[in-house]
Amino acid sequence: MKTEKSSYHSVNPVIYNGSRCCVSNYYFSPVSPESEDYFHVTSFRGRPEQKLRDLVLKADIAIRNKLRKVFPQGIVKPWHIYKK
Repeated sequence: MKTEKSSYHSVNPVIYNGSRCCVSNYYFSPVSPESEDYFHVTSFRGRPEQKLRDLVLKADIAIRNKLRKVFPQGIVKPWHIYKK
């Protein structure tokens, strides 16, 4: 699966009374699939019927993207990046 600046991907809601665990793995290529390099924060959106949640999450996306422009390396050093 290739994701770009404007791509969306999702799963259907899971209807289950027990615990739910989810693992997402992202692999990055050394070359951007777009014609230029770009950066944006990982963003989450509400489903079409979740109007208020979507509004709050859009504000969260905007704030975090603005913070990354002010602090390009982030505010906290990432501890989870594997280096060979």
